[in-house]
Amino acid sequence: MRSIYKNILYLLLLNLLISSSVFAQGTRSIAVAAKVKGKTELKVPGGDYTPNLKRGKQIHDRDWIRTKDDGYIALMFIDDKTLLKIRENSELEIKAVRSGTGLNKSIQMAFGKVKAEISPQRNGEFTITTPTSVASVKGTVLWIISTPAGDQIIVTDGTVTVTNNESGQTVTVTVGQTATSNPDGTIDVQPTPQGGVPADPGDDGEGNRIIINLENPAGDSKEIIIDY
Repeated sequence: MRSIYKNILYLLLLNLLISSSVFAQGTRSIAVAAKVKGKTELKVPGGDYTPNLKRGKQIHDRDWIRTKDDGYIALMFIDDKTLLKIRENSELEIKAVRSGTGLNKSIQMAFGKVKAEISPQRNGEFTITTPTSVASVKGTVLWIISTPAGDQIIVTDGTVTVTNNESGQTVTVTVGQTATSNPDGTIDVQPTPQGGVPADPGDDGEGNRIIINLENPAGDSKEIIIDY
């Protein structure tokens, strides 16, 4: 019961502070950078990539994120605490539109490796799109590894539906399975081999804390610390 109240309080505070506060920026945030390591870059719509994305940075619709050789970012979406963990040498665009009390989230991957820990999407959808595939998920934990040679979709919890962009073929992938989706339109599902699940750099024992820096148009700022 205490955990339930903690989660409700967390979401109320985070939405209030980011979406409604006088310190909130011009457009509403959809996510926050919960952890950042190594070389990372952020690009806002109409801008260029800027280096050194900071922990606590607010992420908005249509922002692009890029990680270098040693880069790592964990994003938390503000509506349901869904986590998107972006490993090294990845590039993607974050999209989200409000649907009732939730967000319809769409991750557009150019390439790279990500882990998604997705809360049940009661009031929104969550899709991950690559040049080869589209993965539609609800309450799932999965990895997606996307390269020019194709995609691997590795499911460790829940179920995901994967559609190949070339052929339109759709498969269902469940716990312990990996889908391989290829640019030629073929798609196959097999048991995930031993050692086939990538390591999660976020499991480092540092704890779960977000430090949010909010700034109003006058340049006044405040720092908010939330443990989750």
